[in-house]
Amino acid sequence: MERFGRDQARLIWEGRQSKSTRRTLPQDLHEKAAMRIDQLLNTATLGDCSNFPPGWRFKELHGKLRGTYQIRIDGRYRIRFRWDPTCGAIDIDVGEFHGEDD
Repeated sequence: MERFGRDQARLIWEGRQSKSTRRTLPQDLHEKAAMRIDQLLNTATLGDCSNFPPGWRFKELHGKLRGTYQIRIDGRYRIRFRWDPTCGAIDIDVGEFHGEDD
């Protein structure tokens, strides 16, 4: 299973910057996003996600995105992922998801 849905999320987590990562997420938010992705990757169970700080606004999405979860980076940007019980967070993506079911 792929841990990252798009290369940009993986590159941001690794601390690597490119034109593509800066289009995905403003550069000043890269470190904050990387720290949250790192915490997510080190989370043992989906239930443990409910222990994230309240400002992260962890939640499950609805409708066509049922089974997808989201945490907040800031007012505009989010980290989205699905959960696999055997390997944890998968299909991790970073971006501005306005207009989608959240």
